[in-house]
Formats: sequence, structure tokens, C-alpha cells
Amino acid sequence: MDAGLKTWAEIVRQVYPDLPILRDQNQWLAGNFERPSVFIETDLVSDKVHTPRADKIIEDVGLVFHYDKERMTEEDEGEPIPFDLTPFLTFLRQRRFCYSSQRFGVALVIEPPRTRPKKDQIELTFRYSYLLSVPKMLVPKINEFHIAYGKESTP
Repeated sequence: MDAGLKTWAEIVRQVYPDLPILRDQNQWLAGNFERPSVFIETDLVSDKVHTPRADKIIEDVGLVFHYDKERMTEEDEGEPIPFDLTPFLTFLRQRRFCYSSQRFGVALVIEPPRTRPKKDQIELTFRYSYLLSVPKMLVPKINEFHIAYGKESTP
């Protein structure tokens, strides 16, 4: 089920090729990461049968962009430098909030984001959906039929 998470990482990598991506929640909560960076986490909302060969997955994703800090000297850190999200949002708008990943085989249909700015980070949350292919179960074929004639059943 991490096709959505991997696809979001692919989107971020296309827009910001040098930005470190965090996926480990424990590392993120402990603050063991460099700035600037982005933390990505997905949450399953719904998994429904769409067709016999595909399930429709609806998920929420949270992207937390951590700002770099301005350094006056090596010993002291200054104010956070806001992260420019214009290229990221422009990338999604140009694709009309739809993104098809050839690498992971899913096409995301994305709702517009909700933003929550904080002092040293900005959080974007999206709800999105995609179809996940379900492998067809192999059913053994019957090639021979045996029919018994003249048998009587006894009560």
C-alpha cells in the first residue's frame, strides 16, 4: 500500500531534486534530520472494490516542509528562511491535480491542498485517490467430465 507514498516522494523529487525526504516517523519526531527537508506521511481513508480487477484507494497525505535556518555565525542560528512552495503547487496545477507515475503504476487524482504554516515549517495536506490493480486469481479449468450412467440411488 505504499504506492501513494512512493509517488508523493517521486513528485517532491521532481520539483526539488536536492531536498532530503523523510519517511521514518520516529526519526522525524526525534528531530534527527537536516534542514531544509520534507517529511511525508500517508493515511488510508478508504479501500473499496471499484471493479473486479481494481480497488479504489482514498488516502490523505501530509507533507511537512521544514525551513532552513539563517546562520549569522556557526555558533548561533537565526530566523527560519521560509520555503518557496510556488514551484510545487505550480507543478500540481499544471497537471490539473492529476499525476501519473510510470515508475509505480498509479495515477493520483488530487484534491486542492490545505495549508498550515508554523514558525519553522509549513504543512500541506491533500486527499487523493488512485486505482490499485488486483491480481486475477487463477481458477483451474476442468478439461474432463465423467458422467455415470445407469446408477440407481438407494434410499
